[in-house]
Amino acid sequence: MRLVSVLAGFAFLAGASAHAADSAGAARILNVTFPEAVEIELALSGGPAHLREGAAVYVYGAKGFTKVRDASNGFTCLLNRDGFLYGGTAFKPTCWDSAGVSSYVPVMLRVGALLAQGKTADEVNADITEGFRAGTYHRPARTGIAFMLAGDVELAPGSGMVTKTQFPGHYMIYAPGVTNTDIGFARGKSSASDPVIFSSGAGGADLAYLITVPHHGSAP
Repeated sequence: MRLVSVLAGFAFLAGASAHAADSAGAARILNVTFPEAVEIELALSGGPAHLREGAAVYVYGAKGFTKVRDASNGFTCLLNRDGFLYGGTAFKPTCWDSAGVSSYVPVMLRVGALLAQGKTADEVNADITEGFRAGTYHRPARTGIAFMLAGDVELAPGSGMVTKTQFPGHYMIYAPGVTNTDIGFARGKSSASDPVIFSSGAGGADLAYLITVPHHGSAP
């Protein structure tokens, strides 16, 4: 599938308008709240165990994400809901380092606010792209990491119990400007477990993530 405006790790995929119906249905699935304790546990599940206690946490509510805990170690975790932008129904527990806190996290908070308002995928995509153009958002200033060790998961409404893992736990390393050619990845030849660049050009930001899947495929 051709990527045209993916904010590496939070996909804005080509043909969003063609997937409007799928995106609307996915938005209804993802625009759901869980008990605060459940949401916190899910958000923190994206990070390695030793970072969870000191990480800041956001929970999702009627107006989007709200911070319920400050960080003591520079990491921030939330239960990312950006999948509706391409018709996806998976929740994504994610923990960003300080580079991501100043770059990716503001985008995710905005996406959450717009989801709560009932905005369409096209409207959110346009809003975020304009934010990059205007300088509201920016790519990471250095190499860093986002932990997604719980994988991309489907959750039962109400309980928040994991019903399906759509993509296994993985690491996402900020790699602005890096391509698959640079790391030797060849589609159709490289193994599915090989590192791959998930790249984008959203708002001219020239973003990229190096995705790696650990052998265990889940959080420690």
